[in-house]
Amino acid sequence: LYYLPLAIAERRGYFQDEGLTVEIQDFPGGAKALQALVGGSADVVSGAYEHTIVMQTLAQKMQAFVLQGTNPGLQLGIVSAKAAKYSWPKDLKGMRVGVSAPGSSTHMLVNHLLASVGLTPDDVSIVGVGTGAQAVAAVRSGELDALSSVDPVMTLLEKQGMIRIVHETTTARGAREVFGGSLPAACLYAKKTFVESNPKTIQALTNAIVRALIWLRTASPEDVAKTVPPAYLLGDRELYLDAFERVRQTYSKDGRIEAKAVQMSYEVLFKHNPAVRRAPVLFLEQTYTNKFVDAALARFAQ
Repeated sequence: LYYLPLAIAERRGYFQDEGLTVEIQDFPGGAKALQALVGGSADVVSGAYEHTIVMQTLAQKMQAFVLQGTNPGLQLGIVSAKAAKYSWPKDLKGMRVGVSAPGSSTHMLVNHLLASVGLTPDDVSIVGVGTGAQAVAAVRSGELDALSSVDPVMTLLEKQGMIRIVHETTTARGAREVFGGSLPAACLYAKKTFVESNPKTIQALTNAIVRALIWLRTASPEDVAKTVPPAYLLGDRELYLDAFERVRQTYSKDGRIEAKAVQMSYEVLFKHNPAVRRAPVLFLEQTYTNKFVDAALARFAQ
């Protein structure tokens, strides 16, 4: 559900309508997708916006060009056996915490919560468990004490009584309580040189995602369930419908990336990311562009 607009664009043929042949490679976490981009085996990443800021500290210029989510939708749950003893992030100390992959946005949430109470990443044990069935299995097997993940996994585990969600960034209130405000979340980004060298391709990708966002404004949960691949439902259609309703407020209405949200993302990273704190100067305005979204909106917005 974090990347639902991408799935909608693919399944409804929006990429094909733009003359694109798109191959989507599914990685267990955003950090792995980023590695593929850096290594040259991917041209574009559907990932969390904050990677563009972190990579600039490493002299790697990445640029986001269309936003999919305005609230991260990240959630932290404590396994039921330990949930009663959890009251604040300080209680994470010593826990085995599942994330999609080390370095991904789910890991970022954990690091941020730790930093907010004076703990360090070394105070917990991080376990990469993906975002789908593997994450569910890790909780059921007793491998984890806590899980940082996204829906529909978190809704499934909560409904089955496996976890208690203690922090969420799906609602505006939750994002405020955890981060201080809304952040740019899922987006499409690429190397800045690729964006500049392939404007027609970037425009076509943006057009497809903006169409998906416009479709999602009025789509019913049933419409979505009928569109996505069956595997996305995790064997429980009703659960998926509930999870979609829970997170639909996180999707961008138009794909634009706001400067205020970008600044908030930087401030969040500064609190817990050593590379961002060490960077002498960061040019945040280079990490995103809205020109392709503006062109798409002029074409598709009603």
